Amino acid sequence: MTIRTRGRILFCRAALALLVAAPMTAIAREEYQTDVDHHGPAIAIDRPAAAWPRHSGRFLQEAWVKMSYVVTPDGRAIDPIIINSSGGINFENEVRKVSESWRFKPSVTGMELPYNLVNTRFTLRGQGKGTTRKFARYAQHIMKNLHNGDVEAARKDADEALRIGGWNLYESTILWLMVGRVEGAEGDDVGKLEMYRRGLAVSNERSLRRNARIDLLADIFELEASFGQYSAAMQTLAALKEVRGSKDAVELLKARAEEITTMLENDPVLVANAVVVNPCDCDAGKALWDYVPVRRTFSFANLNGNVERFEARCELQRLSGAVETDQQWTLEADWGFCQIFVFGDDGATFDFLEHSPGAEDSDAVDETTVARNHVLDRRSRSQ
Repeated sequence: MTIRTRGRILFCRAALALLVAAPMTAIAREEYQTDVDHHGPAIAIDRPAAAWPRHSGRFLQEAWVKMSYVVTPDGRAIDPIIINSSGGINFENEVRKVSESWRFKPSVTGMELPYNLVNTRFTLRGQGKGTTRKFARYAQHIMKNLHNGDVEAARKDADEALRIGGWNLYESTILWLMVGRVEGAEGDDVGKLEMYRRGLAVSNERSLRRNARIDLLADIFELEASFGQYSAAMQTLAALKEVRGSKDAVELLKARAEEITTMLENDPVLVANAVVVNPCDCDAGKALWDYVPVRRTFSFANLNGNVERFEARCELQRLSGAVETDQQWTLEADWGFCQIFVFGDDGATFDFLEHSPGAEDSDAVDETTVARNHVLDRRSRSQ
């Protein structure tokens, strides 16, 4: 089954879930909760959750933020990077602000711990499992225009829905998937992949049912593979395998997965096509591209636009510098698991090259390495 065919199925399933959902009920202002999910080697002593920014005037807007941060030798959280979000700049600012008060155990080595991630969700207790009438009207317009081939009108409706905001995370899931469909209809598969990833990360078992989740993961796998993002594709495949009932979808992707595995093991250079994007769709966000490499030596090529700098955050060390096309960098094996961030102007493109490892790194393509998935939300993968 092709990406296009599966995309239509995914879109129809998401739309059906939207249309049959019950309207959202009113929520008392104090009935909310914040869920915090952390990854990384730092051991927390005191890590309070972010509060909702009541001064924003839009209390009913649910929110989600994924952020990277570094823990200093004395146990403070510094240098936050918003990797992705849904809910607006106000909640992003609250997550950044509260992270300044987090405290961790000092590292035993006396060194900083650069690789730490947090997923923060602000949700409203007792909320209906569906949508507001206002959002449903926008969604129906977008779906109708896409069905009729009026991509320009669909884009206008989608942009208006994003501008208004105030949606719960259920609605955000549907909206990001619809925006992904609009991006694909416009011929922008980079944007489609970004929106699909965001919709997946925001989702839960109510907003994205099992069959739709299977279709979405399969679509993301093929999009990542088409851009040469093989490490990400294999992580997505590992997440797909964990979803109950995904056997047939995994079988359809088997040949492509085997091809990728062969390339990971044998190709001297892996080339990932990268695009710098603003992950929060807000003026205050930093445009970036992030990636979990499967190899330890990398370089850059074919810069198009302003690609400024990179930072590699590993469990025990970090490395940063200007993006230059005539240099290679190596992440030492004893630095542990790493994630790379590249910063520049929104829309800038480049190739990220992973070079064949030496004998001492021959286990770099081990299945447990490529299957470690910090791109997708952990709870999403368990559903």
